[in-house]
Amino acid sequence: MVEDEMIKYRLNGPASQERQRIRLMAALCENRFPQAVVIDGTPGIGKKALAMEISKALQCTDMFERPCGQCFGCKMAADPGAADNWVFPLTAAEAQAKSAEDVKAGSRAKTLQDIKQGYIEQIVANPYRTDIFDAGAEISVNLIRAMKSTFVMKGDRTRVVIVAEADRMNDAASNAFLKTLEEVPPDTYFVLTVASRERLLPTIRSRCLAIHLSSLTDAEVKEETLRMLGDDADEDQVSRDVIGLSLGSPGKAFFYLENAKALCGLASDFIVKSLKNDYSALFEELAENDLTEVSEANGFLEVLSFLIADILRKQSGAAVRLPDTMAGMDMDAFPRVDADALEMALATVQETMERIASRRSTAMMCLQSLAIKLFEGYK
Repeated sequence: MVEDEMIKYRLNGPASQERQRIRLMAALCENRFPQAVVIDGTPGIGKKALAMEISKALQCTDMFERPCGQCFGCKMAADPGAADNWVFPLTAAEAQAKSAEDVKAGSRAKTLQDIKQGYIEQIVANPYRTDIFDAGAEISVNLIRAMKSTFVMKGDRTRVVIVAEADRMNDAASNAFLKTLEEVPPDTYFVLTVASRERLLPTIRSRCLAIHLSSLTDAEVKEETLRMLGDDADEDQVSRDVIGLSLGSPGKAFFYLENAKALCGLASDFIVKSLKNDYSALFEELAENDLTEVSEANGFLEVLSFLIADILRKQSGAAVRLPDTMAGMDMDAFPRVDADALEMALATVQETMERIASRRSTAMMCLQSLAIKLFEGYK
């Protein structure tokens, strides 16, 4: 029998995150891998991708190098049909869907397994995506109970459960999951992914090995984005502005592939038309972009903040993050807009984002008010 220390482990991923992977590979090689790991970091930087690599490595049965990608364990880890290997947030309607065993023969209704498989297929196809789950979805106590009920069917094989976006567990689910961690079945491992582990119960955090995943370099973001897009990808599609807005997250890059040009253009118009007091044209443009939802309005304001910060960077001689958009802006026409004005403008945008999030006023009213107040005293 081959000793565990003869087995080589290799977790794949970007170079920027190699230090974290080395830590995990050392634990695997030394046969001291914890039964629960929590991976935290900025959305869209590959936490689910690393979780799947860990799952393959733990379930692999190759005697020399793991994960091999060929054995039954590796294939199970990557199989979208293995829905019991995942827990993730669902909407109330999705969570209440019937199981396959409860659906009548010939029914075309989507079962809970169908819904989960659909999500897993999307994650496997592109683990960087940040828009897979509904904003109102959560991990309920029933989903945790359903996970626990499958343990009796595990047999003697190694079992790995990935709890994606675990910081979206509600209170009841968190308490139920904590009880599971207190009595983890043999050869069972949990890998949790979260945007911030501070959102987890302290008692859950204390039972997990914490791994903080680093953001990627701009070059890595472009490389990973093009790799996920496939062989037909157009390199020019991943523009300099897309990379700048992504802030080290391929997941954000995928969002901005479709939205950067429109959002940056609107942000540029917002600044210029506000400075020119051309409010009627600006209000009309805002209405055309239909920024009525909180997430959409604040998503635009994030880009606006980015652009204002870029103007400040340019004035100080620093490199800008949105070179394509900045190339089309002539801020020399507004000499009074200095560093103080820009810093005040950034604070005003932040205040507006908080007002929109509070829902005390409509998003459109807040944006129109911002247009009037932006650079107040400097126009």
